This record gives sequence, structure tokens and C-alpha cells, in this order.
Amino acid sequence: MGMYVEVQSVAPAQETPRGSLIAAELFARLMKRLSPQPHTPERVHDVAMVRELAHQVENTDPGFAADLFAAAARHEGLGD
Repeated sequence: MGMYVEVQSVAPAQETPRGSLIAAELFARLMKRLSPQPHTPERVHDVAMVRELAHQVENTDPGFAADLFAAAARHEGLGD
């Protein structure tokens, strides 16, 4: 009985394609721009004021109060 050793060759590492580094940088910048921004104190204050007004008119005009609550929720979700 003989022993056999299988030899495998490894291909040399390829260089990164030239355009891929630029494409990756552009993609990272785009994702940063599209991601939600942190809530600023002004935005938090604005949302609180709109919700306070909504609570004040909730008994007299529930439809308007619902619109105000929805507007506050949308404003909170904006990432300007």
C-alpha cells in the first residue's frame, strides 16, 4: 500500500477592481444621507406642542385632534 498526497494549488489573490472602491464610497454616502437623522430638540418640542394642542381639542373636535396626532407622528418620523 502506498500513500498518496494530493497537492492543491491556490490561485493568487486578485486586486480589487478599480471602480469598486469608488462605488462603495458613493453607496456609503447615499446610505448615510437616506438614513434617519437624530431627533433635534426643536423637533421634539414641536411634536410635543402639536400633541398638546391635539389633547386640548380632542373633546370638541376629535377629527381635528386625530389629524394633529397624525401630523405629529409624521413630523417625528421625518429625517430632514
